[in-house]
Amino acid sequence: MSTTADDARTARAAARPEPLFDGDAGSLPAEVRGTLVRVLSSRFVDGVRHPSLWNRVLRHEDVLRSRLHDLYLELVVDRRRQVAFTQQLELEDDVPVLLRRDKPLTLAATVLLLHLRQEYDRGAVEGRDVVVEHRELLDHLEAWKDVDDQNPAQFRRRCENAIENVKEKGVLAPVSDGRYRISGIVHSMLTAEKVDAMTAALTSLADDGATGGGRDDGERHGDEQDGERADDEQDGGR
Repeated sequence: MSTTADDARTARAAARPEPLFDGDAGSLPAEVRGTLVRVLSSRFVDGVRHPSLWNRVLRHEDVLRSRLHDLYLELVVDRRRQVAFTQQLELEDDVPVLLRRDKPLTLAATVLLLHLRQEYDRGAVEGRDVVVEHRELLDHLEAWKDVDDQNPAQFRRRCENAIENVKEKGVLAPVSDGRYRISGIVHSMLTAEKVDAMTAALTSLADDGATGGGRDDGERHGDEQDGERADDEQDGGR
């Protein structure tokens, strides 16, 4: 009996990777550990922008999912759009929550995200990446300027803040000065159900504006699927 136990301990020791530091009790190889940390600390992994990190996620998907389940997190891998991210598991039991929900979006950011989702879908149908220009985004938001808004500088500032907010979420990946590629994460952030709900809310808001109800860009509309991270999407090329 003791021989069997000794054999089991020997097998576990042989399977354990070389320690990475004194007293290392971890059981994962360095590459898997590094990938797990990237997935946990990033808002999402963009396979187009960081192919090396994306390939590591695919290579170690099973063990990453297992370790994340230990933390009540789910690993979502969208191979078609080359994005991966974690989301909080929704369980009936009262379990600790690791991810905080993002703050609701402003009206301008909501309008912009819906536009980017539509542009991304159009490009996906045509089999191409979608690149948009900063000026184009401002022009799109201009259509939502309230007729009573007599402060162009303030409105421009709200539009620039909306673009910056969307950039910070990783939806817009810079490709050159004033030009951005729309990341596939926009499809995961705005599911079909959310698109329908947000479109209905914006339509109602536009109708209210037409009847004199006005619009307030200080309002918040909707939220995203992923939680906040300590850092935004990180460079995984190393």
